Amino acid sequence: MKKQYLFILSLIISICCVTARYGFAATVGNALDLDLPQRSAVLRQEVVKDTLDEYEQTVKIKGSFDIEFVFNKDLHVNSDLSKAEIKGQWYMAKLGMTILNRVEPYIKIGTSSLETRWKHNSQEIEVDADNGFAWGVGLKANIVEFLDGIRLTGDWQYRTTEPDISEISVNGIAVNDTGAKFKVDEWQLSLLLSKKFEIPLKLQSIYIVPYTGISYADSNVDVSFSNPGMPGTDFSLFDANNKKLYGFVLGCDIVPSLSSSFIYSIELRLVDEVALSLGAAMKF
Repeated sequence: MKKQYLFILSLIISICCVTARYGFAATVGNALDLDLPQRSAVLRQEVVKDTLDEYEQTVKIKGSFDIEFVFNKDLHVNSDLSKAEIKGQWYMAKLGMTILNRVEPYIKIGTSSLETRWKHNSQEIEVDADNGFAWGVGLKANIVEFLDGIRLTGDWQYRTTEPDISEISVNGIAVNDTGAKFKVDEWQLSLLLSKKFEIPLKLQSIYIVPYTGISYADSNVDVSFSNPGMPGTDFSLFDANNKKLYGFVLGCDIVPSLSSSFIYSIELRLVDEVALSLGAAMKF
């Protein structure tokens, strides 16, 4: 049984990696991460069912995979530059440990594939990066629950990537620089409100958990290169950061049943960026 569930999780991750094309954003997720799924996909066995159920109320290990899309994210740059933006894709696997359904520290490991562009006077510059290793850490916490089932959740996370550069162009002309640099650091703080709803169906009920909130996020985008055809000219974003620091989050988790070991999610982020995330999580 354990091998079957691990095979299913590997298959989901493989399908997601093949089908996704564009994306760059920090998935927030919601409070449902802290107490659902309720049933373990690997550990639950009839022989030790009662013991494991008691333990799972205290500590739960969960894994998830997110495909993160961004369609527009503007960057704040110095007065010499204009129209700076970054976009691309992140594929991130997350491993978290939920404690007492209140706090969940987690780590993220995956890959990034990014591109950025900007204008320097009359020069239009574009830099594309290869797939690069990415990692991050975070902490999610259940802050308070109201009597009508509404939950307030907080999430803090940081992630970084430093991929190799694949293509550079200035006014459409290719530039070759083996020493070019491309590094991105991101950090984000979010506050979210969520509530669980039941949708009764013929065979069994499914559950949805819509959530919404605000985020405060910033980044450090360090991209630079030299152009042999224009010696003495600086081609750099000079540590650009987010043009807008505050954002709006709207998402929904879908649970096939309360006894399910899986959660499926979709999330939209606006204002500071236009981004979309699709994900799935499994409890071990």
